[in-house]
Amino acid sequence: MDKFEACLRLKEAFRYDVARVLLNNMLDSNRTRVEPVFTRREGLRYPYVEQITGLKPPQAIGLLESLYRMGIFRKMLHDKTIFCPDCASPDISVHLNCPNCGSMDTSKLSLIEDMHCGYIDKEEKFRQDGKLVCPHCGRTLARPGVDFRRVGIWYVCNACDSEFDIPIITFTCRTCGRSFSMEEALYEPVYSYELEDSIRDAAMTMRTVLNSLTGLLRSRGFKVSSPGFVNGRSGEEHMFDLVATQGADKSLAVDIFIADMPVPERVVAALFAKLYDTAVTDAFLIAMPRIREEGRRLANLYRIRLVEGNNRDEVLRSFRSLAGLS
Repeated sequence: MDKFEACLRLKEAFRYDVARVLLNNMLDSNRTRVEPVFTRREGLRYPYVEQITGLKPPQAIGLLESLYRMGIFRKMLHDKTIFCPDCASPDISVHLNCPNCGSMDTSKLSLIEDMHCGYIDKEEKFRQDGKLVCPHCGRTLARPGVDFRRVGIWYVCNACDSEFDIPIITFTCRTCGRSFSMEEALYEPVYSYELEDSIRDAAMTMRTVLNSLTGLLRSRGFKVSSPGFVNGRSGEEHMFDLVATQGADKSLAVDIFIADMPVPERVVAALFAKLYDTAVTDAFLIAMPRIREEGRRLANLYRIRLVEGNNRDEVLRSFRSLAGLS
């Protein structure tokens, strides 16, 4: 995704408090991935998200899924596991059952081959005084891959004494007690969530500029919120990337957009629509690196102060000059 699209998706995500808290913490801690853990009581959880946002496990998963759908995260396959078809718990017991009587009381044995004489039998038949000794030729088998090799698995039923090579696999949910077959089991992917590279790059650029503006404005006596929310006369709440107030009569709003190419002019109309519905007295549109010519014309028409620059220093220098804060 290009920088402008990443910028728009970030703005959408930042409208929500929990998303903003999570993403800011990830950026502050240089974290790019959120990984799951399994617990017997709650099942699948994302404890990092729960700790940062205060959300319960189901809501934390819902947040990650929402940010995935917004394009903020990409999913990475972490595991595939069996879930109970009734309660969806991953806390599952696996049973290797006897195909003759159905008992789960079975034992798994290794089959060993003497590579010298070719004799094959269960490992217990080779065991003598802690060593492996071929019951056919009497040789001591000490070197795996040279004297002997394991050639397979064998099962013995302790209930009916049947021997077999393929057990019937069933499962029991430790949470709700449901027993179910392989055919009934839910075999589902489990994901970690990774911050999209373009999202991270766009966020770091925007944060660098907004943090500098916040520091500058606060040093001049402004009260600053980033992002800032302003109630419009229509009753709608409008979000700006930064809102600063000084006293009861002076306020300014800043929106920032970054792009690989010149920023499209539609952002000017969107900012003007918010300004028209609010009492903000001064507005700045930051376009990095620059805006299209039509956008420049509209900004002048709507009396929106246009700030352009390739980097933070250029933007800050232009903002200081336009805002009279040099």
